[in-house]
Amino acid sequence: MRVAMLGQFPLDEARVVGGPEAVTVLLVHELARHADVEMHIVTCQPRQREHSRRTSSGIPLHVLCRRRMGRATFHYRDILHMRQVLRRIAPDVVHAQGMGIYAGAATHSDYPHVVTAHGIFSREAEFARGLASRARGVLDSAFERYSVSRIKNLIAISPYVEEELLRIGGFGGQAVRIENPVADDYFQVESDGQQATILHAGRVIPRKDLLTLLRALVHVRDELPEVQLRVAGETESAPDYVRTCREFVQRSKLDTSVTFLGALTMAEMVQEYAQCAVLALSSRQETAPVVIAEAMAAARPVVATRVCGVPSMVEDGATGLLVEQGDAGKMARALVRILSSPQLCLRLGRRGREMAELRFRARVVAGSTREVYRQLVETGTIKRSS
Repeated sequence: MRVAMLGQFPLDEARVVGGPEAVTVLLVHELARHADVEMHIVTCQPRQREHSRRTSSGIPLHVLCRRRMGRATFHYRDILHMRQVLRRIAPDVVHAQGMGIYAGAATHSDYPHVVTAHGIFSREAEFARGLASRARGVLDSAFERYSVSRIKNLIAISPYVEEELLRIGGFGGQAVRIENPVADDYFQVESDGQQATILHAGRVIPRKDLLTLLRALVHVRDELPEVQLRVAGETESAPDYVRTCREFVQRSKLDTSVTFLGALTMAEMVQEYAQCAVLALSSRQETAPVVIAEAMAAARPVVATRVCGVPSMVEDGATGLLVEQGDAGKMARALVRILSSPQLCLRLGRRGREMAELRFRARVVAGSTREVYRQLVETGTIKRSS
């Protein structure tokens, strides 16, 4: 089977930005291990000349220049360009990662397609700040509604995705649930970590609501003065919000307790999971955070907000603790409970790894995805999840 994967793919594979990009990289390489699967990657990058090369593992990578002002034209030129490349590849299946331009190209192609929905634009747009960002959110949401109406085959990474598609309306295709994969490296973490260390993994943007976690940290430090919070994630997307967070750290005298690490490589992230005792997410909206799957694979408990797709990943009291969004007091109490009990931390972490083995192992996810491709090649459609 020849498969064209459309999605964000890093030109420097050592620097992966965001969950969907990490999923695309891992899934492509894992699928290419199957002798009957020939992978091609098509990605659109701003300010790049069109060229083709091979990835670190020898997979053909087709890099296209993403056109300016694409939102205003529903990405017409980008979609047209990708369709031309697809005709040269002549795939048996087109697999789009995300509901944006890649879903648009897949659904307009001449080949059987499947789309993996990683995020819900209309929900993410609710957190846009500033006129330009809100305008982009409106256009992205409109394109999302258009894409949903054209998708014939969908991979939903969480039940939340299917619920949101029903809310958006227009989806009449088949859906199968396949969760995001996690690299084997995370499963190799064997240390117990540092009992007073909390890891926050994710971009520092309003939707991730780091500020609530920082407020919780003030209370945690009252109970555990030695506590440390390490923030792993890029800080360029929302500079005003980052500034607000840093000002809170200074105002609350958390300077010696909080470290902003910036964007890290996968190897560096594995090391952070090995050093921490718990992963904490105070997000206001999430689809199916890859960092939760990574923490579970690394046998680390999770304290997270009970929002959107998070409860389908974290079993409250079994693999972590869930709290209400925006409640810094409850988040602080949950963190103190875990950090104060090595036995509880160990029990939740072990159960998390057991679940991750069944749900997030890359070979498991790739195997399920390959079965979707087989169904598309044989029948042009997929079997709906029961």
